[in-house]
Amino acid sequence: MIDTHKPMTPDLSPYREIIHSLAPLVNHATFNKAFKRRTQNISNDLSFLIKMEIKRLAKPCIRSIDLRTKVKDECRLFNYQGIPHYLHVNGIFEFEKLVKRYGEYTFGVYEGVIHFSEQEKRRLETVKTHSVLVQDTELQIPDDKFITPCQELLNFPVRREERLNYVVNIEVFFADNTSAHASTLDISVQGLKIRFKDPDTLEKISVSDPIHVVFRGLDRGTGLARDSIEYKILGLSGRGAKTCVHLLRADCSVNEHFSQFVLDLIKLQKRRYKVNLDNVEMALSSKVYEQSFSNTIPGLPVFVEKTEDGQLSAAYASTNACSKRILDYWLDENHHQMLGYLLNPARLNMLAMDSAAYPQTVVYCFHHIADEKIYFYSASSEELLEQPKLAETFLAYGARRVSWRVFHLTYSDVTPSNAYVPSSVPDGINKEIDKLNKRLSPRLQGRLKNLTGMVTVTDITNAKAQEVYQRRNLDKSNIRLLKFFGHARNKPPRTIETYRHKQKELRRQTRYILRTPVEVKTNQGFIHGFTEDFSVSGLRLELDSEFQQRLNSKVQISFPKLQEITDNFDLKNVQYRVKHVNTDRQVLHLQAVSEDETGVAEQFFSQLISNNSDKLQALEQEEKIPGMSIALRNLHGKSSPQTCIYVEKQQNGFVPAMATINQMRASWLQFLHHNANLVSFNLSWLYQDDMQSTAFIRQSIKMMSLDPKPISTEIYVSFNPSQKRKENQVYAKWQYQLSSHRAKRSFIKSANESGQFFAFSVTFNKALRPDLERLEQELLYLSQHAIHKATYFEERMWDIAATIFLTDITQEVLYRYRLKASDNVV
Repeated sequence: MIDTHKPMTPDLSPYREIIHSLAPLVNHATFNKAFKRRTQNISNDLSFLIKMEIKRLAKPCIRSIDLRTKVKDECRLFNYQGIPHYLHVNGIFEFEKLVKRYGEYTFGVYEGVIHFSEQEKRRLETVKTHSVLVQDTELQIPDDKFITPCQELLNFPVRREERLNYVVNIEVFFADNTSAHASTLDISVQGLKIRFKDPDTLEKISVSDPIHVVFRGLDRGTGLARDSIEYKILGLSGRGAKTCVHLLRADCSVNEHFSQFVLDLIKLQKRRYKVNLDNVEMALSSKVYEQSFSNTIPGLPVFVEKTEDGQLSAAYASTNACSKRILDYWLDENHHQMLGYLLNPARLNMLAMDSAAYPQTVVYCFHHIADEKIYFYSASSEELLEQPKLAETFLAYGARRVSWRVFHLTYSDVTPSNAYVPSSVPDGINKEIDKLNKRLSPRLQGRLKNLTGMVTVTDITNAKAQEVYQRRNLDKSNIRLLKFFGHARNKPPRTIETYRHKQKELRRQTRYILRTPVEVKTNQGFIHGFTEDFSVSGLRLELDSEFQQRLNSKVQISFPKLQEITDNFDLKNVQYRVKHVNTDRQVLHLQAVSEDETGVAEQFFSQLISNNSDKLQALEQEEKIPGMSIALRNLHGKSSPQTCIYVEKQQNGFVPAMATINQMRASWLQFLHHNANLVSFNLSWLYQDDMQSTAFIRQSIKMMSLDPKPISTEIYVSFNPSQKRKENQVYAKWQYQLSSHRAKRSFIKSANESGQFFAFSVTFNKALRPDLERLEQELLYLSQHAIHKATYFEERMWDIAATIFLTDITQEVLYRYRLKASDNVV
């Protein structure tokens, strides 16, 4: 038997980075182009060996991984597509990370997990030799591991042309005929970045001043060594002796000889002097995290426009798999969207007119079903204050119903022009870049021009909080008066157009719409449901009840109605494998399983498609307005008030790698920045139980590896900036640590007395597989000039294990426990 688990030959070890970055892309359309680009300076013989090694790593594997003799931790049985593995918790995470990257279980995954376990073993041995006490495989590191950099989403400079890192001596002439010596740092046809030899020269200049530059250091053969090029000052960056001055050409049509010289210089010397890639790196850093943010955010962004009569109206919603459940809650019995009841004009005007730095409100909702019709009831916290006699009855009655929900609404201003987010690479590099940089169509701009704001709707319903409202006094005589908060069925709200985030289509076959009853046989019994759509090898089902099995488990599907139209196929107990389960566990994505090359299901559905090609409707992926989903996604990224923390699995556990938040003024930002600078968050308060075996963040992320359903809870924070020791200024408790409502109320009172109290709804989401196609062109451009930097950003995408979203619910918690807002020091 050939041993496939062998190290690469010594000749290939220098190319390990190329091999492991390209192996997951073997089945990708751009593999050959990427391979040629990365191996263009390697001999043909070596290129052939590298390609063979890449393809070997990408081959499907059926080997079982057993780490029981390789790692210190307890290993558990972990089945993946029928193949048993014995892995410890860290091994399972590494396995899932690699499978997500390769798309299936391959030799690259097998060898990667083995290599990971060996590295972990060596690391632990190193620690032991230095006599460091290790209580767990997640090693302790200094407290500054929780000082996390923060940035805004989609905030990066866009350049219209390439800039070359190019240093040459120049002389700068000012309006008063004086001059100063300087040197260039980078150059483009229209721009220049310089640094003066004498920092005192900076006192002579100001923004928008005209200056003239003579390039003294150029070779006389260029004919430009004495030419004076007019610029104007755009701005300054840096400090002291490292201050840089940014210049813009006054008129590029003057001295075309100089313009052509710069173009030729960039074209011929970009490999020698290197193109300035600062803005590309900033863009990729932002877009990597924006991708995780948009795909996992639990809040639903709804965009508000001003109508012709001056009223505010909810017009569009941008949804993902997590926020779709909010839309589903507002469906009536006919599946018509009624979200407009929640975001009625009165509430939108109240939020838009709110002069607070952080306009927000809380809306309490429930359903009432009568005669098979759904009646919606909702009341905001302000509306309840206006009706104190009905407020108690509304909260007590509503909280006793299964349909009870609490929604947090936050208002943000929107600028329609922010919907246009080009790539960070200038036009002219290739056709794909030019396509990405294309302006929004006039039709799309016309639909966006009236947008004035965005409301982020977040479901903050909490079972423990619901108990508190249930304890309120229920005056049954007032129940009939609750129709005051009901929404009239004869006055339906405006339909809000919904656009789902466009993801790269991973399916290899066309899907067709078909609704037919099915019976699903599981380990627990039978579940009935209907098909939503199908392809030759796949199904999407909607079930009547929750599905309890894990991903990649097998189920048997029977098609009673389809069986009636065929005698050639047995459509009972057809085997499928579960590939995806939605958050409500009632929508399944299945893949056909067969021992033969094509199974019964694939043969039947292939014939069904062939015989009914004129009747079956293909599932359309096109939007009503091309480009609308990405435009709304861009607006959301640039305007969202949601704080998000991105967690990576590192040697020392699950550590925050980045936080994103857009510019806003909120009182709770003060304690996020405590003991950190203004471009960082101190997140140690989220990890205050990190040394315990029940550490909430660690346990939640591990739980999501087994069940990807989002996990939500609450955290309570006491902030006392008067404490001398900064580590004592912030004190936090998770909801589970305050076991009773009396304990929670006591914590709030104590926090108010000593300083400030804050409360957050916290939602954990498992990171989804990155969509490399969205960043492909920028990664390709970056790899041409700095392959190690492109590899770094690719790894960042795959390293994100989970996202943590924070929603400020301080006012709702105070109202819940009957504590006045004035008790909270602001």
